[in-house]
Amino acid sequence: MSLSRLIQLVTPPTNPFEIGTLEEWHELESQIGVSLPPDYREFVFTYGSGLFAGFYRVYNPFAASQYMSLMKSIARICDQNRISQQSFPDRFPYRYFPEPGGLIPWGNDENGNDYFWLADGPAETWSVVQDENRGGGIVGQPFTMTGFLVSVLEGKTEPLAGDYLREDDFSFDAWS
Repeated sequence: MSLSRLIQLVTPPTNPFEIGTLEEWHELESQIGVSLPPDYREFVFTYGSGLFAGFYRVYNPFAASQYMSLMKSIARICDQNRISQQSFPDRFPYRYFPEPGGLIPWGNDENGNDYFWLADGPAETWSVVQDENRGGGIVGQPFTMTGFLVSVLEGKTEPLAGDYLREDDFSFDAWS
């Protein structure tokens, strides 16, 4: 599983912040109306809230911050992109949640780029779609969320930042 490799590359915090419980996770999925990818759930339970690998912010359903909250981010980003899609359909070629098979945001990065799941099929097979907001636009990646992060950290997938990945980026800065 990609999460075990991710843990080898970036050590999780000893006491992750804002991890919730499995019961709360199931309540969240009922509220959203979809099951979320299991690797994402395990990432949240392992790392909690913080800055991953010096660059990525993975939304957390248990985060108090409106900017890190999965639920608030889904509503905000999907609504914004649907509005933008009306004027620029070529720039926003995907549907957005809650439409079936729509994109669901799972995180962003220090450069303001967004990362989504293509919520098509079983959650454990959802692939990543990255949106380089000030550049190349939307590009699909053939990975799960944790598979994508591993691929970037191993230098197999190019990150959306020219000067990223440095040796000191292999860390997790937990927020508390």
